[in-house]
Amino acid sequence: VAADYLLYPTEVGENIWQSFPTGSILFGLGVATWLLVRTLRGRLASAWERPDARRRRLAGLAVYLSILAALSFVVRPEFARVSENRAINEVASNGSYSFWRAVVGADAPYEGLYRTLPPAEIESRLEHLFSVSEGRRVDLAGGSTLRHVENPGPPQRHNVVIVLEESLGSEFSALLSSRETSLTPELDRLAGQGTLLTQAYSTGNRTIRAIEATTSSLPPLPGASIVRRSQSQGLFTLPSLLAGVGYQTAFVYGGRALFDGMGGYLAANGVERIVDQGDMPENAFTTAWGVADEVIFDRALTEMDRMAATGRPFYTLVLTVSNHRPFAFPTDVVQPLPGLKRRDNAVRYADYALGRFLRQAEQHAFYDNTLFVLMGDHGARVYGAAEIPLGSYEVPILYLGPGIEHGRRIDTLSSSLDVPPTVLARLGLSYDSKFFGQDAFTVDPALGRALVTHNNSVALLRGGEIAVLGLQGRVETFAYRRVSRTFERNAALQRTERELQGDAIAYFNGADRAYRGGLYLAAPGEPSGAPQAVSEAPPAKPPVVSGGVPIARVTRPLTEL
Repeated sequence: VAADYLLYPTEVGENIWQSFPTGSILFGLGVATWLLVRTLRGRLASAWERPDARRRRLAGLAVYLSILAALSFVVRPEFARVSENRAINEVASNGSYSFWRAVVGADAPYEGLYRTLPPAEIESRLEHLFSVSEGRRVDLAGGSTLRHVENPGPPQRHNVVIVLEESLGSEFSALLSSRETSLTPELDRLAGQGTLLTQAYSTGNRTIRAIEATTSSLPPLPGASIVRRSQSQGLFTLPSLLAGVGYQTAFVYGGRALFDGMGGYLAANGVERIVDQGDMPENAFTTAWGVADEVIFDRALTEMDRMAATGRPFYTLVLTVSNHRPFAFPTDVVQPLPGLKRRDNAVRYADYALGRFLRQAEQHAFYDNTLFVLMGDHGARVYGAAEIPLGSYEVPILYLGPGIEHGRRIDTLSSSLDVPPTVLARLGLSYDSKFFGQDAFTVDPALGRALVTHNNSVALLRGGEIAVLGLQGRVETFAYRRVSRTFERNAALQRTERELQGDAIAYFNGADRAYRGGLYLAAPGEPSGAPQAVSEAPPAKPPVVSGGVPIARVTRPLTEL
């Protein structure tokens, strides 16, 4: 996280300043340093004046650097695996070494670091996995996941609105946890008007992992998210597919779209219009991460009205910010409750803003023809002893709109990367797909699974068992106890672990090969993924910010935002 966030000092610096008594801490450190230097000034002066040849000092430096270089080849992450407890292992690890590995490994290839399989076996396994989940024979070729997905029609040109709620884990809802008093009464109310996935997992614990999953439906590759990789241009994504059949596409965010490369990634992958903090009212309530959720939703409604007026359907991705440290929000409408933590009060505000957004949307002409997906981008915090803290990955995913059954609960294990194919199935669109996700509404519950990443590990969760792939080819299988959120080694796993491990490798190794090999592009000369049941789309327009400034789809960052 430190390696990633140091690239964005504006958000990170302001967030630290707003979240902690930073001024007092810096003042105290300054006073302590001045007192220490003043006390030791005689010894410090004599140390600098001691005669020492420059050659000797350089030799000492060379020895020091040589030792560091040698250790970098000798020290392995496994040295810190002193326990089955994740937190203890993280304490045992060397901070400087972990930071360096994060920097150099941000875009490291899967192969050479993780367990692999022969390409033919990867293809065979993926063919089987896609065939059983989609209910028809799938034939793959050349490392691509391209195949045809048939959804029962007739096709519906409904609008699509996906709301990513910052840090909204399932733990806050009484419907999805053992909590007696829900912090999300609005979400719980809306669940009675739609279909709720009760065992859904985010693919990671960063917002860009949710953007990656809900647009590209690609498993979370180890290292940096594809949102931050320069190769992620012209990928096969939900917004590019919908744009190809005439949909207008937009992204509405309360912060700066350049943060974490979000705006650049979306503009390069089918999103025509980027609306961010610079387009919000100057007097809006603002934290380090952007304007309050109410303001974001108000602007989103304005954008949707504008697109609806054209008569063409639209896709809108909305990202909120209020449920994030420093957990500050307007208190004139939602007053903090005494005794609640700041985060819990922020959840109450975020839930209020979400409910307000849907109530207002009901008054707009586009509402009855719009499919809404309301979901947490990831959980609120990382906790627990398990190597991959799955409790922190549980999120609500709620579907609302035309054709969606009211009050339905689907208990099938699912993932945020299942959103694109699930949306397209609700639209009744048949299309040529490269997605790794599956339709969470219709897939056999026995085939439910989640793909996740945490630090340097990636994993496949299926049927109460989880296969974890780590660095240096490490592969381990555990039984996952959802109630206690613990991993257990079990002799009974021997019957299934080989198959589970093989499928995990096929998913991640196959995804990495397809991405790096250019096989996950919607490129000229390849089937574009356009739904076959929809008429030919008008020419794509260049993406623009709300002020009308064109954004280069591939070649330059969104500095104008």
